[in-house]
Amino acid sequence: MLNLNKYLIYLNKWIVTYCKQAKTNGVVVGISGGIDSAVVATIANMRKDLKVIGVWMNINNSALDIQCVKALKKLNLFPIIDINLLPIFNVYKKTLKIKNQLAINNLKARLRMVALYAIAQENNLLVAGTSNADELYMGYFTKYGDGAADILPIAKLTKTRIFEAAKILNLPQKIIKRDPSAGLYKNQTDEKEMGIGYSTIDAFLYDKQISNKDLNIVKKFHTINRHKFNMPVRPKAFENNK
Repeated sequence: MLNLNKYLIYLNKWIVTYCKQAKTNGVVVGISGGIDSAVVATIANMRKDLKVIGVWMNINNSALDIQCVKALKKLNLFPIIDINLLPIFNVYKKTLKIKNQLAINNLKARLRMVALYAIAQENNLLVAGTSNADELYMGYFTKYGDGAADILPIAKLTKTRIFEAAKILNLPQKIIKRDPSAGLYKNQTDEKEMGIGYSTIDAFLYDKQISNKDLNIVKKFHTINRHKFNMPVRPKAFENNK
């Protein structure tokens, strides 16, 4: 049985050790108003021996996103800087004439990651990703967007554990109680978009039995998103004598 309190301490030490080995000052985390980013940044900041910068990047985000970020700011755990990426997003969207909704959603995620890496390099930091075990198995992230990171601290934690960690870390109830959402479009929720609940995905990852319908959903996401886990494919060596 995992002792989550001890594991959170372990993760903090792991982040600190990795940053020191990489000769960096700490980490930057994209703050979304959701639970995963709040947990990652707070874990990194547990012992106050790393530089931790949170970055809130608004691109037509919901009022709930804004309220949750404000609630996190009130705790004064680490600095959170505000960046308005909406003008840049609008220029990209207009210039490239993008109308496909999925392309629009992914553009938001990729613009945010460009900003995070620029801030990271400016401050000699690493980008700490916020993908959890469920999202990584399902491939539920944007390739080269929120899926791009230098370290993934909560990669081994299921969503259930993330909620438990948030309570241990005394994060705002507004963040803990909200429906998980990437905030990429109006009224979007992760579970509605995937067609399956996080608790069911957790059950699968814990080797518990789930319905055939849910199992098919898990297998489908894992299969079609497999390309996100791999480096770009390369052709085999060309043999001219054949």
